[in-house]
Amino acid sequence: MQRQKQDKKNNKILIPLIMLFLIVITSTLTFSFSVFIMQLIFAFITTLLLIKKDFNIAKIYLVILAVSLFFIFLVYNANLTKYGIPYYIGGSDDLMFEKMGLAVYNSSIFNPVKLMELGIVPSWHNSSFFLVYIALLIGFSNLFDGYSIFLPLIANVYFLLWVTMLLEYFIRKYAKFDDLKIKLSIAIFALTPNIQYINSHIFRDTFNLLQVFLIIYIFDRLLSKKFIQKFYLVVFLVLLIYTTYYTRTTSLVFAGAICLFILAEKLRIKKRYLTITIIPILLVSDFFEIIGLKDYIEGYSDYVYDQAGQGLSSYVFGQSLFPFGIVIRTLYAFITPFPNFFGLFKDSSSVLFDITMLLIYMGVIFQIIAIPFIINRVLKLDWLSLSFLTWFLAIISTTFTFRHVMFYYPFMVAIMVDGYLQTSKRRRKQTLFFSCFFGLSFALIYVSLKFLS
Repeated sequence: MQRQKQDKKNNKILIPLIMLFLIVITSTLTFSFSVFIMQLIFAFITTLLLIKKDFNIAKIYLVILAVSLFFIFLVYNANLTKYGIPYYIGGSDDLMFEKMGLAVYNSSIFNPVKLMELGIVPSWHNSSFFLVYIALLIGFSNLFDGYSIFLPLIANVYFLLWVTMLLEYFIRKYAKFDDLKIKLSIAIFALTPNIQYINSHIFRDTFNLLQVFLIIYIFDRLLSKKFIQKFYLVVFLVLLIYTTYYTRTTSLVFAGAICLFILAEKLRIKKRYLTITIIPILLVSDFFEIIGLKDYIEGYSDYVYDQAGQGLSSYVFGQSLFPFGIVIRTLYAFITPFPNFFGLFKDSSSVLFDITMLLIYMGVIFQIIAIPFIINRVLKLDWLSLSFLTWFLAIISTTFTFRHVMFYYPFMVAIMVDGYLQTSKRRRKQTLFFSCFFGLSFALIYVSLKFLS
């Protein structure tokens, strides 16, 4: 008994020591004192959360932290060697966010509504609060040695850790996962190369997912707290909803859906009955018009189609969403980004970039092999599968770009893990064999058609 207490005490000391080591190494590599200070603040919060956990689970989070920090530097240098600047495809939304964040900082206005009213941020812009967040990082850094691109990049690492902790909370409480399933789910989700790649750019996806998960978490806590505690939670919830609205408006629908499923769980309402009741109401009401979902779907589908160029992507997004387009997009979602191994290592100046892509493609292969386990588990139509289906169908119907898989991936991984572990060993072997066989066959057919066309 005394030995166990001593071990726990040692483990609690070990966690902050490991984090401090990682902070010193990475901050030194960034040559930024502001990055060092920011990490100390974020690491303090993270340490408080980790020391409450079982050390075996806490170790997984430390591994996620180390790998995420490594990936930041890998992607940074990969982009730098390929494009000459450390931004996605040489400068995309990430560069735009940084430039507009600087404009917000220079204006000294941090109200997202006021920014659009004064024209500092265009009225059509749907992420004005994210620009405020970047402006606040710039202001924070100016207290020390100035802004570094590593500030928002490394902040994303901690946001991903907190998202994963919230995922652990949800699947433990509502999917009734044991420790093994939880360990596998959080590790696979956070360590998936594509998730790491998205997280290693100045995109709003990790930040926005954290907002959404926090809304769901606070709603869950509100259902079980006393009045005086509820007051503070309500204030925080209102603030979160406000900031999320001006980060990505449609993500509030995602939060609302899961909150509804949680409420149904509390009231012991069968989710399938809830779904059957709500869908017709939404279809005959003006709900989709109010949130502008129809225009959003059409606009984003046209945008993705224009960006797709020629080939499979162009065909997928060129189809009408209903009745068959949704099926095609579902299949496409499981194989995206499509592994193009033949396009790798042709240019000696982009070796780091190609190594990054190779890691992503290997993750997609793993995802393809897992498809049967995902489909089989989804059919249970419980809290977990409905949460996944709601977010998955919303994404593939609207904003289907490679970055937005961040939203449905946490629940998809949990479903995959549960589906795999619930399958007998004999059935697993058979399923894995057929997955590999059909996956390889379709890959050969696709490659043949591509080279012949």
